[in-house]
Amino acid sequence: MLEDLRKRQKIIIYFVAVIFILGMGAMGITEILRPKPYLGKVEGKKISLEMYQSKLQEVYARYSESNPNQPIDDNTRRSLEGSAWQELVDGILWDKQIKKHKIKVTNSDILTEMQNNPPQELMQNESLQTNGRFDKAKYLSALKNSPEFFLMMEEYVSSYLPRKRLQEKIQSEAGITIDSLKAEYKKENDKVSGEILFFDYNTITDVTVTDDKISEYYEAHKEEEYKKGPATRVMYLSFNVAPSDEDFAEAKRSAVQLRERIVKGEDFAELAREYSEDPGSGQNGGSLGEFGKGQMVPEFEKAAFALQEGEISQPVKSDFGWHIIRLDKWVDKNPETAKVEASHILFKVEASETTKAQLEEKALEAQKLLKKKNIEDVAKTLEMEPKDSDWVAHDAQYIPGIGQNAQLLAWMIKAKKNQVSEPIRDQQQNIIVAKVVDNAKVYYEDFEKVKLRIKYDLEREMKIAKAKVKADEFVAKYTPAEYFAKAEAEGWKVTEVQNYKRGNNTPGIGVSEIFADKALALEEGKMTALVHDPKGSYIFKATSREKPDLKAFEKDKDAQKKIRETLEGKAWNRWYQEMREKAEIIDRRAEFGM
Repeated sequence: MLEDLRKRQKIIIYFVAVIFILGMGAMGITEILRPKPYLGKVEGKKISLEMYQSKLQEVYARYSESNPNQPIDDNTRRSLEGSAWQELVDGILWDKQIKKHKIKVTNSDILTEMQNNPPQELMQNESLQTNGRFDKAKYLSALKNSPEFFLMMEEYVSSYLPRKRLQEKIQSEAGITIDSLKAEYKKENDKVSGEILFFDYNTITDVTVTDDKISEYYEAHKEEEYKKGPATRVMYLSFNVAPSDEDFAEAKRSAVQLRERIVKGEDFAELAREYSEDPGSGQNGGSLGEFGKGQMVPEFEKAAFALQEGEISQPVKSDFGWHIIRLDKWVDKNPETAKVEASHILFKVEASETTKAQLEEKALEAQKLLKKKNIEDVAKTLEMEPKDSDWVAHDAQYIPGIGQNAQLLAWMIKAKKNQVSEPIRDQQQNIIVAKVVDNAKVYYEDFEKVKLRIKYDLEREMKIAKAKVKADEFVAKYTPAEYFAKAEAEGWKVTEVQNYKRGNNTPGIGVSEIFADKALALEEGKMTALVHDPKGSYIFKATSREKPDLKAFEKDKDAQKKIRETLEGKAWNRWYQEMREKAEIIDRRAEFGM
């Protein structure tokens, strides 16, 4: 039992930390020779390279413990790197808030928590259960009789208890009263089901919005709707890190050599387990199981279906790399339904250090040229396509076409017109060289970019207005008792609404406070008059009604507790998110190629 707990301790600590943090709530090339002394700052506290590497090793170890037979591919690696960074940032923020709020945890507090609140994952350990259920006596006995287990649990509790106390303090200060509980209870239990006759404006097609009208709207609303800033706009060249022809040739040479070993008699499955870079099939001796035509990439499929049983293919090139394919069995030779069983060994092809160095040299060349020439001419010389970031607000979190890149965003804010960036890595490790087109305190969204949006909004307003007239004509033509029976014949659709409560979406309308007021004011069997909502016209009929029983709620302590926990959780999440957004976080990982 102890050995199992020892293996899982870090995982337990990690999961608890994640629950509290989340549930409650590319490198400049010229920087290689002179790297910055730290990767980032959180509220003034530096995150060193050593801190990050240590945390990353911890995250890798947890992943390996949880996924013992799963190799770490590029996507997983990037995800784990992001997790390591996030844990460091959150840890610093937690520590600062714990100190700010004067949270103190004594040894007695830790011991009490250890004894009374073992983690759920530990409670599922068979060694601590009797007849399939957690046995607290066994747990307390383990704490008492195993010093090593006691120290592990002490470390675990010490790591999260201050955070738990901070959460409890924030929640206690949320000001949740019995009136708050009643309001939430009423909102959640005031429900109506029925039918909505929506006069769908989308059925109106005879509307036309001229370019003059669009332009007129733009000019009239330019200041309040389309005035933005401060922001920067850049043009940039993106040098994609991709394998060269020589990289493909080198991988092929390795594939050819391995194929020769197979042909000479070495075991295919053993070599697949050792050399294949396809983690899914590699651990199964290269086996891909049974597949038919159309299930594999064309190059692979063509080669596989051309083999005889037991035959080994020459290296086959695909977007994944080089494959050595063995046809294990023909399952079905009918051309229409052909199926085979096959195995393969994959050699992935990645950009070599030589290829990367050549790309870096090309980026440096572009940087020099951009300081003297416009980007269109440089792009033509280098046979590349220049890209436009459009305006990027100075408080933006990402750059269109590039994504998140803290280093480039920070440079854009400070750079002047025509200034050229150093080569900067993006999240995919491609190299970006940018040139500032403009850096403005105020700018207006380009008319051509918002033209279609304005056209859509104006057309919608016109359609709603026309649908309103048709709705008025409809109710004048029929009696209320005929509305829902005659709707379909008149071209209008009736839709069921189930268990509607305030804040829910309504078919055709979306979220509407007007609809909520009208619908929840009805008794069962009643209907509204024709409602002209800014979002469209409709009539609603209630077929069933559920009202909150506030008197019963006042006596139901369990229901009150449940709602209180929900509201406290929301209060905690709001507090944490606001704290996180206000925190000064500087991320310089891109400068280190991370």
